Amino acid sequence: MKKFFYFLGNVITIVVSFIIYSVVQQFYFYPYRLSKELHLENVSFTLLTALITIIALSIVLYLYNLQLRHNNERNYNSRPHWQFKKILLSLFGVIMLIIVSATIQLALGFNSEQTSTNQNLLDQFSHQAGNFFPVMVIFIGPIFEEFIFRGLFLNTFFYKNTNLNKWLGILFSGLMFGYVHDPGFTKYILVYWALGCVLAWVYTTTKDLRYSIISHMLFNALGFI
Repeated sequence: MKKFFYFLGNVITIVVSFIIYSVVQQFYFYPYRLSKELHLENVSFTLLTALITIIALSIVLYLYNLQLRHNNERNYNSRPHWQFKKILLSLFGVIMLIIVSATIQLALGFNSEQTSTNQNLLDQFSHQAGNFFPVMVIFIGPIFEEFIFRGLFLNTFFYKNTNLNKWLGILFSGLMFGYVHDPGFTKYILVYWALGCVLAWVYTTTKDLRYSIISHMLFNALGFI
């Protein structure tokens, strides 16, 4: 019974973290509408957004560390946090993300005019969010998504330190990542699924979210370059 309530608590933690992420997204995707509703000038709204982001990230970070203190068979987040070999793995992860994305789109016959529902939504947000949009997509989004889909998810469902658990965790973490980005289950889910698997591999190999976050940020940044 104790294990059940611990597991349930972890699931609730994932849901709460996702809700927090969704709230933060509103400030970045609808800044002009919210600033008018809150009767705030641009500078005041920007400061409020920054404060809310810091508080939200602090909460999710606390929840993640709380999980690790209770159960951390894989020794995630251990010191030293920065290692040259892991940085190279993170950069290799970016290359893998590019190759995997291009290969799957080519294999499925996508053309340059075809975009996923998620990408169409992002394109709409980019026009209405101004400078808030790249900050969310390149920096804030990857941090939240790595904590939720890699950190919290894997430590809830695939915490056992076995090779089978590792690879099942990578596959299902990728699948969950793909579903959230393409809930309509179109063929684009295969692209997001593969991207999620690569990021999960980076995390489980380096055993540190910093490196999957770096990979995620750099890959997203390429879209603007």
